[in-house]
Amino acid sequence: MGEINARTPENAWKCSNCGYGLQAPTPPAACPSCGKRCEFLNVTCYTPDCAETGADPRLKPAK
Repeated sequence: MGEINARTPENAWKCSNCGYGLQAPTPPAACPSCGKRCEFLNVTCYTPDCAETGADPRLKPAK
């Protein structure tokens, strides 16, 4: 699974297929990890609980 940097991202995205996480203004067309065209979930966190990573760990991809 990808790692999310410690700085606050513009958006944090998580692949709905494999759970790979990345930071980018918009999600990629294909997942860099599994190589599939997946739906990316916006898991950007806006609460102080996850200010360190910028991503909400409670949001997981649907299986």
